[in-house]
Amino acid sequence: MQRGLHLRLTPAEAARVLVTAGDDPALRAALAALEEDVATSGRAGEIDKAWDPIACALAPEGPAADWPARGVIGGARSLQHDADASWVTHSSPAEVRDVAAFLAALTDHAFRTAHTEMPDELRNPEHGPDEESYALSWLARLREFYAAAAASGQHVVFSVGF
Repeated sequence: MQRGLHLRLTPAEAARVLVTAGDDPALRAALAALEEDVATSGRAGEIDKAWDPIACALAPEGPAADWPARGVIGGARSLQHDADASWVTHSSPAEVRDVAAFLAALTDHAFRTAHTEMPDELRNPEHGPDEESYALSWLARLREFYAAAAASGQHVVFSVGF
């Protein structure tokens, strides 16, 4: 499993990504250029491998899960063509505000409850018995990331390769 990355993007930066949606090589190239750009990388939010238990706890139904819970990791829309190779999602500034508000209201207790209720088949043995505390430590950073993106009116793109 790879490490996930959230990027806070300006409208111009987001446009460079959105124009490549569905063209996986072009999408990867656009993301790589943004990740290498000092200005953009300074607005990146590393999530390590915690993206998986966070997504599975908050949105166990995947894309069919309720909004904005599914948007925390899954974004509002998928941008890649081959979902077996990578997962790249996008949320607009309005959608980012929805996710930020959801995360601000999500208590650690509520996350623990969601994690406990998560179906066993969604658990990853790689994380072991500390999966919940591991995910919670990254969730705190994710709250800050989305709050900053919402306050700045930025788009968010999440990406992870498989």
